[in-house]
Amino acid sequence: MLRQRFVTAIVLGSVSIGAILFLPTEAVSGLAALVGFAAGAEWIGLTHLDSKGPRRWFYGLIVALGVLLSWKAFEFSDLLVVSAAVLWTLVLAWVAGKAWVGKSGRVPTHPGLGLLILVPALGLAPYLHSKPIFGPSLLLTVLLVIWVGDIGAYLGGRRFGKTALAPAISPGKTQEGVWIGLLFAVPTGLVSAYMFSMPISSLWLLSGALIVVGIAGILSDLLESMVKRGVGKKDSGRLLPGHGGVLDRIDSMLGAVPLYSGLSILFLGGH
Repeated sequence: MLRQRFVTAIVLGSVSIGAILFLPTEAVSGLAALVGFAAGAEWIGLTHLDSKGPRRWFYGLIVALGVLLSWKAFEFSDLLVVSAAVLWTLVLAWVAGKAWVGKSGRVPTHPGLGLLILVPALGLAPYLHSKPIFGPSLLLTVLLVIWVGDIGAYLGGRRFGKTALAPAISPGKTQEGVWIGLLFAVPTGLVSAYMFSMPISSLWLLSGALIVVGIAGILSDLLESMVKRGVGKKDSGRLLPGHGGVLDRIDSMLGAVPLYSGLSILFLGGH
């Protein structure tokens, strides 16, 4: 299982990094839409309404179209980007409250809610990538923070984990794993920004934004765990060996990318 997880992560990471660094934004938006299609199909599968029929693929197409339309909308107005960040701040604060009081929470797998959860983050990926000159590095930096945080939390939790983070939501996640993930994720983001010479207006703002992104990734992961626990499923699918489904792989970015996109307007200043 661990070997499968490692191999899948290497393949996905390599493909993603190559696409971000070498493909135009239009191609990146197409990949984001493809991910949205797969994640949307899995979301409908979680509802038990039509896990294998045409409804699943039709909903996936709606999500994919939503990703492309939202990308253009975000490019048109920074206010929409900030609005997405504020919306996700409220959602993740609710998740944090449930975890703090030890309750599992209830997240309905409604198709409309699926659109609100999936579309903004995937639409903001090409939005970040399209920024002049430093766009690819801006997107890659947030994804590296998310990936390293996930890996650090998983491996750190397996080795040092003793205290459950939110046992009512996701019994396998530990506080020790979370801290180890953040300990590696935030410096990774800072190194990435330095290596790509991103025009940062304030190092302190960037550092604070990366900490927020790391925490948002953890809470987003817990949100998806709430969804799966509500329907009695461990994984959203079986497409990715060792990881489950596409939703299981992108869960951390769903809340982290919108917050990072909103905060990027601050730490990039007038750029």
